[in-house]
Amino acid sequence: MNTFVNYIRKSVSVRLSISILAFVVVIFAVTIGFLMYRSKTSVRQAAVDETGQMLNNTAQHLIGVMDEVEVATQNTDWQVLRNLQPDSLLALSTLILQINPMLNGCSIAMEPDFFPSEGHYFSAYSFNNEGHIESENEGNDDYNYFEMDWYREPLKQGKACWVDPFQDYSPTGFYSRDVIASYCKPLVTADGRTIGVISVDLSQRMLSQILNREWRYPDSYFVLVGSKNTVIAAGKEGATMDDLERTDCLVMQQPLSDSGWRLALVCPEEDIFKHYNNMIYTIISIILFGLLIMLAFCYFIIHKTMAPVVTLALQTEDIAEGHFDRQIAPSTRLDEVGRLQNSFHTMQQSIANYVAELEATRTKTEQKNEELTAAKALAEESDQKKAAFIRDMFHQIRTPLNIISGFAQVLRDGHSLMEGEDFGIVIGDIILNGQNIGHIIDNWKMTLELEQTGEMPKNDVVDCNELCQEVAYDIVIRQPETVEMRLESTTSNLMVTTNREYLIRILSELLHNANKFTDEGYITIGCGRKGDGSVCFYVADSGPGIPEADRERVFTQFVKLNNFNEGLGMGLYLCRQLAHRLGGTLEIDPLYVGGTRMVLTLQAKRRVVV
Repeated sequence: MNTFVNYIRKSVSVRLSISILAFVVVIFAVTIGFLMYRSKTSVRQAAVDETGQMLNNTAQHLIGVMDEVEVATQNTDWQVLRNLQPDSLLALSTLILQINPMLNGCSIAMEPDFFPSEGHYFSAYSFNNEGHIESENEGNDDYNYFEMDWYREPLKQGKACWVDPFQDYSPTGFYSRDVIASYCKPLVTADGRTIGVISVDLSQRMLSQILNREWRYPDSYFVLVGSKNTVIAAGKEGATMDDLERTDCLVMQQPLSDSGWRLALVCPEEDIFKHYNNMIYTIISIILFGLLIMLAFCYFIIHKTMAPVVTLALQTEDIAEGHFDRQIAPSTRLDEVGRLQNSFHTMQQSIANYVAELEATRTKTEQKNEELTAAKALAEESDQKKAAFIRDMFHQIRTPLNIISGFAQVLRDGHSLMEGEDFGIVIGDIILNGQNIGHIIDNWKMTLELEQTGEMPKNDVVDCNELCQEVAYDIVIRQPETVEMRLESTTSNLMVTTNREYLIRILSELLHNANKFTDEGYITIGCGRKGDGSVCFYVADSGPGIPEADRERVFTQFVKLNNFNEGLGMGLYLCRQLAHRLGGTLEIDPLYVGGTRMVLTLQAKRRVVV
């Protein structure tokens, strides 16, 4: 260990290389740490959005099934009241299962002694036994349905309701072997008299099948919770209410209309950040490998540059030991190192003469000391220039590192969904992203400048039609064989006083977006005057358009509707910020169909109309 430390202390090349590496590591650590934090926040937010959508879709599916049960019950209610005969009620309970094969069972239970001929109990019960419907009167002393929740709850509440799942059992008749949930409705005559209850059953197995859906987070699962805070069904065996309190999971819940039930989705964070963590490991490995290469490269360059100085140090050590006859070879180099070596060569000759002529050499020695002082200053200046060179070199290395970072971002967002062919497409997108990296960096830089810049000057008098023409000519259509560039104007000689640079930046960014998303059809840029005197610019395209629900969200920083698209999600955010700085607004035209039309509105300070 001491040998290694001494080697570092004696080697300028090693110390300088390690110092540079330490500085770069600190910069990378801060930068990567910030990017990791923002990336993790974005990944979690994307998971929250996707989980919420999945939860809502499944909840709507369940609500749809429950609505079908309720509608089937209500459609049978009036027929029961019109056909109050034992045989008719058995036929109706069978009919409702025939019409709705997803139902597990149906009971039409009457009040005590309603049919004297049938005794104290009468409940027309039909059971769907794997497609074969069986019916019977299930009421008797062994099966007192008057005490069952499915009979008591609707009478107690005085309205139709859902009853949490229960295990039905009749010791003398047939019954469902599955745990069932029931929708129960009181049977009320026209004069307001309650004569019984109609109950329609769903099996727990069917509810579990609805919840057991596969999606991008394989360890996530749904939990259906009843009105008594008990688990009705779940997409995972052994799920309990404690799962909804887990701190290591993203848990989202949604009530199921007015049934008193609610649906919960439990998504382990380990699932959410699985691909993110894999990406981080890959990035760290790449960075470590890059730092090792950079250390080796720095050491090689510095060692090569310092080689004459090392040789000179060894020769001067011999002279310091008294070997005044040792000659220091002159150097043919013209840089500071060469001049330093030649100075030592001259000094060595002076020292040799000093042995014979001490007094005469003293003056020369002082002169040489002055030369050494100047040479030292030159050497320090040389070190500073070398340090500046190395920093510039690192700046050049940063470009491929940024491309690697963009590659990692694309793989992070979509790798889990890609197949072989899709992976090739992504590689093509990486090349396109490399071509657009400057555009992304400009947007980032402009965003930072906006956060630090106060009021901007708005003193440029701009010809709107000429500006639109200038911006349109600067854009290179991505698909020129299928996309037409159009220039429109509704007002001639239209002038506005604003900031020309920022206005061009907004329109160019809007055209860039339209060009990026339009594969066929047209891209239109134009301007005109509104009825209130304000000036409007618009950029329209025939691309896929923006969903109504996302038309405001796209103006949020870092928001992209498709994670595979290029960019950081800052373009429209930047455009709106610039529009506000110009005293205007940027909106999406809600009436435009067949694509997207962005409308920039500015208040005109000056107007010339010919």
